[in-house]
Amino acid sequence: MTSQTTRAPSLDVLRRRAIVAALFGNVVEWLDFVAFGLLASIIAKHFFTGSNDTGGAAPLLLTFATFGVGFLARPVGGLLIGRYADRRGRKPALILSISLMGVSTALIAFIPDYNVIGLAAPLLLVAARLTQGFAAGGEWGGAASFLVEWAPKNRRGLFGSFHIATIFVGTLLGSVLIAGMSSTFGDAFMADWGFRIPFLIGGLFALVALPFRARAEETPLFAEQQEREDTEPSSVPPVALKRSQLVLKLIHTFFLVGMQSAAVYTFTSYFPSFLTRYVDVGGKHVGAGQALWSNTAASLVVIVVVLSSGALSDRVGRKPGMLAGCLLVLVLTYPLLQVLLATHSLLVVVLVQLALAGSAALFLGCMPAVLVELFPRRIRVTGLSSAYNLASAVFGGFAPLIAASLISATGLPVSAGFWVITAALLSTVAVLVLRETRGAEI
Repeated sequence: MTSQTTRAPSLDVLRRRAIVAALFGNVVEWLDFVAFGLLASIIAKHFFTGSNDTGGAAPLLLTFATFGVGFLARPVGGLLIGRYADRRGRKPALILSISLMGVSTALIAFIPDYNVIGLAAPLLLVAARLTQGFAAGGEWGGAASFLVEWAPKNRRGLFGSFHIATIFVGTLLGSVLIAGMSSTFGDAFMADWGFRIPFLIGGLFALVALPFRARAEETPLFAEQQEREDTEPSSVPPVALKRSQLVLKLIHTFFLVGMQSAAVYTFTSYFPSFLTRYVDVGGKHVGAGQALWSNTAASLVVIVVVLSSGALSDRVGRKPGMLAGCLLVLVLTYPLLQVLLATHSLLVVVLVQLALAGSAALFLGCMPAVLVELFPRRIRVTGLSSAYNLASAVFGGFAPLIAASLISATGLPVSAGFWVITAALLSTVAVLVLRETRGAEI
């Protein structure tokens, strides 16, 4: 009787493992990351308000500034973890990023209040946010490259859109968790200590995600490159970009993705705080639970539109969806915010957020494949991570703070959309000069 040999997993099996590894970790990381923005008003009271502080706008502004601080670390994480991914592999970089995110998220769950440890509370919170930002910076480019490099050539748009979709699955889960807790246990429970639970859950989920990433295989493209460099180092060509060309590519990418950063963090992370502070429904401000459920619906719409846009880009190209998203955000933001503030209807609140988030999602579905296709393999994660995360820091990380500051300076709640409009204008120009990347060799 002959012994049965163990067959190597098929390419389809390896692709499925890769998708699960990248996407599961992605969900966990972004559930953690978005929870901070959704719970900003509660965090402000615990970590930025002393026993003699009367509150007001200052603690909330400090909280949004802390939210933005995490984005300052993202370009650093993108550069350092990106270089690690380009030298050692996409897989080890993804394991590193999920580990850092899990530790920093769990820390937020256990930091004592300002009234207990004083200035150490906000300092520890800032440290946790910096680590989260560092990890997320490495995660974005690593996961996008991992997925697109595993994809068949004619499905890179779809595989890349999985990356964005699962970011919003994380957002959706965060919104559902927080909204469900608020609805079940009440706003008082969340304001007391319940707000810590999502961060604890996120830290635990990161532990669960680690084995999935450890089991996945390295991308065939990186493995092929590494084998060639190990066996024939003299035959490896230099990166086919001059320094001036690389700088121009980084600048182009920076403006290309600016709109999505401003739109996403204004229309999701900041929107619940905006609704509860400035929008009236039935003679009173929108409740925290209502705002979070609206955010949940917006995340669901984004997931559907992103996947559809990514799949369509494999047939018609990347530029049409990206240009449509930019133009819709540019044209619709101001009038829809005016309608939102004037109608005092919860249905209008939901519909406006769905329209704004869905418009940005047309752009988002095409973006990961474009960024991977733009950069040479040997510097891919470093290049796209650096440009993307710098844009996220400038356009997105401080978007809630900029929106709140614009309202404070002008006295007009509709001015919250001015930063998004500015970013959409810049990204529209960048898309117009973009060379179509569908079908490019990567």
